[in-house]
Amino acid sequence: MIKSTLILAISLSLDAFGVALGIGCGQDLNFKEKLSLSFSFGFFQFLLALIGGILGGFIANYIFDVSSSLGGLIILIIGILFIKDGLEKEKECLDYKLDLWKYALLGISVSIDALGVGFSILHQYSISMIATSSLLIGLIASTFTLIAVFTVKYIKSLALLKKYSGYVGGIILILSGIVMIAG
Repeated sequence: MIKSTLILAISLSLDAFGVALGIGCGQDLNFKEKLSLSFSFGFFQFLLALIGGILGGFIANYIFDVSSSLGGLIILIIGILFIKDGLEKEKECLDYKLDLWKYALLGISVSIDALGVGFSILHQYSISMIATSSLLIGLIASTFTLIAVFTVKYIKSLALLKKYSGYVGGIILILSGIVMIAG
């Protein structure tokens, strides 16, 4: 369970990593902005995975069974969307004037997929395991974001790294979805 959650957390975090690279190369973030961005990405990954897990558990218990095939299909679709998003992104660096609302919007935008992961995978666990898994997802997203914003100025081929981080995350999710469907 921890191993599969760790793999999902890393694949979800790659999207946050790519966005953080884009923001970090578009402007010189100070220490507080780097920490705020990391906190926002980690917090919303945690929160949306938690909400998805609880909501999925509620639906599975009271409305209809969220089978591993349905969960696998959701994960597969999220993986495809990761890759589609990577194909559509053309701008290498993002120049945002960061404020509280932008931290929240950016955090939510890179974390929507965590809601689907929570709904389709975490729902089958106890509430304490949903919370633990969600916390792990948030911590890893926060760590990946910190790595991105603190290393962005040292990375030579930023466009290549940013582009392929989303593809790797998408491929991991697609493979996970296929395994769940075949299950």
